[in-house]
Order: sequence, then C-alpha cells, then structure tokens
Amino acid sequence: MPVTCPTLQHILAATDCLEDFGGLGSVVYAFNKADLNAPLVRTDNTYAWPSASAFKQGAGLYKFECKEDSQGIIGTSQGRRGGFKQQLDFVLEAVNADSTKVARALNNLDLGYIIKDGDTSIIVYSPDRKFVYDSEGIKADTGKTPEDDRSVQLSGSLKNCFYPIYYVNEPEGGWDALLYSPT
Repeated sequence: MPVTCPTLQHILAATDCLEDFGGLGSVVYAFNKADLNAPLVRTDNTYAWPSASAFKQGAGLYKFECKEDSQGIIGTSQGRRGGFKQQLDFVLEAVNADSTKVARALNNLDLGYIIKDGDTSIIVYSPDRKFVYDSEGIKADTGKTPEDDRSVQLSGSLKNCFYPIYYVNEPEGGWDALLYSPT
C-alpha cells in the first residue's frame, strides 16, 4: 500500500504541554495474528481496532504482567526510504514451567503486541511482516545467587515499518475485556 509522506508540522514546547514520561506500562498484551477475523487496518501511524469482533470465536488477547519499569519500544530508521524497525523489550518476572512454555510460544508464533502508554496504546503489528526474536532475543535467567532476579527477558523486532511507532485505538471496555478465556 503506497503511503504519502506526512506533512511537516511544528512541534513547539509552548504548544506541547504534556508530561512525556519514559517507559511504558507494566502490562503487555499479545495476540496471535491467525486469531484475527481480518487484518487490522492502518491509517497513517494508527491502527483501527474493530471492537470485540476482532477475534475469531474462542480467541483473544493474552496478558503478561511484567517487571515494573522494564518495557519499552525503540523505533529506529533503516536509512533514507528504508522505513523503520520497531524493537519491543519486556521482562517477565519468573522462570518456571509456565513462563518457559510461553517463551517458546512467543519465539515461534506470528504475534502482535499491545502496550499501554499512559492514555494511549501502542501496537507492534504488521499484517504482512512477522515480529521476530533474533538469536538470544529471549533469555531465561535463573540467577546465580539468592540476590539475583529470576526473569525471562524478551527483545524482538518488527522490520519494514512506515513509522517508528504505531498506535491503536482502545476498544470499548478496554483491553482486558478482550482476554482469551479457555471456557
């Protein structure tokens, strides 16, 4: 899909009265792209979420409560006319049978991710490209001493993006209303 370059605009401190806190929320939502009824539609740098009907019957979001102050997205240019790479980092605070099963699933499935950023939500998703964890992108660490943290650290990326960060509108009822339930 061809994209017209956005019009330049002023970004002035006098008119940008926002607190711009670093980091993202401690919750990361993941979804299997194969569970969507249809690909999400993007306009400029924002994807439209089609409400609760986004998922096929019996599917939904998976919620990960992560280590506080450990989630972030870095959008980096891939050179002139090369688009952007979006890198998502997050940390699960457990190394156990459940977290290592999830790590394997995250490593192999074609997923999208949603993370709250204050009053907005960021999405790492492409209908055409796969988010990947490169070699050593997922690290389960039991620690070596009792003072060490046990964690699964995840760092993956989505390449060939038109924007360094994509946003997504939150559906009525919030993201938790779309959680997968095995019942």
